[in-house]
Amino acid sequence: MNDDKDLTRDERMLSALAHAAVITGAVGPVAGIVIYLMQKEKSAYTAGQALQAAVFQLLGMLVTVVVWSCWGFFYALTFIPLITNPEQYQAAPPPIFWVGIGSMILPLIVMVVWVLYGLFGALRAWQVADFKYLIIGNLVERKMIEWAIYGEL
Repeated sequence: MNDDKDLTRDERMLSALAHAAVITGAVGPVAGIVIYLMQKEKSAYTAGQALQAAVFQLLGMLVTVVVWSCWGFFYALTFIPLITNPEQYQAAPPPIFWVGIGSMILPLIVMVVWVLYGLFGALRAWQVADFKYLIIGNLVERKMIEWAIYGEL
């Protein structure tokens, strides 16, 4: 994405900001898209980093919703013993209930790892490294090349 390492401080800052916006939740992809739209004619590096960050953050939101939904479904299943036989569990909930509570850590880990990877991207973009997210980076780069060839977006 970057042939020229002589980027301005503003280009580096905007590139890093697009990635770091992962900590803002739903605002993150919007920040990435806005930076992309502002920089697509000025800096290919910054535009590429911003678009990549926006796609990564949108995908992160989708993955987070799916993981939490799966957890919620399986957690709801832990209530079946409580509903079907409430007298047996007057003193304490069934052991599977505690497994459901404990498994809440899995979606939290997914969220933390996603944010940390986005912040790592911010650091690498600030250092003017050709940072690419796994899988997403190459897809975004190919799409940007297609757009440049065909004059789209």
